[in-house]
Amino acid sequence: MTREEKCKLAIERGYTYNPETGEVYNRYGKVSKSIHKTGYIYIGITLNKKAYSLKSHHFAWYCVYKECVEEIDHINGIRNDNRIFNLRPVTHQQNNWNRVNAKGYTWNKTVNKWHSQITLNYKKIYLGCFDTKQEARNAYLQAKEKHHVIQKHE
Repeated sequence: MTREEKCKLAIERGYTYNPETGEVYNRYGKVSKSIHKTGYIYIGITLNKKAYSLKSHHFAWYCVYKECVEEIDHINGIRNDNRIFNLRPVTHQQNNWNRVNAKGYTWNKTVNKWHSQITLNYKKIYLGCFDTKQEARNAYLQAKEKHHVIQKHE
């Protein structure tokens, strides 16, 4: 079942979305609070004794814009904050730009320096070798500001 079909099924089953609070309500008016181990809230729906799950932020996007997009980014990084102004459509690559554990630099023991690089369009861009960890980090952060820009959704 496609994501759009799941969204339509959820609407048929009485699920609603409040864009101001980001909450999804089931047909009984109860807030959906099921949280996946990844931290996202999801909706569980059944059809012909088969269970389907749908991430609430995808349902929210569909309710407001009547379209499904490949990936949705939580702008503030909080995975259960599904208020519509906190959501934006992104590519898989753009969504990976938000990873907090991506530091963009490593120690190069061959030359005894810090090596810095950034990835754009699946290609690595070499930023240089640096004497200090902080210099390598700064080079990465400057490149990130230039290359990892996500345009606002209209």
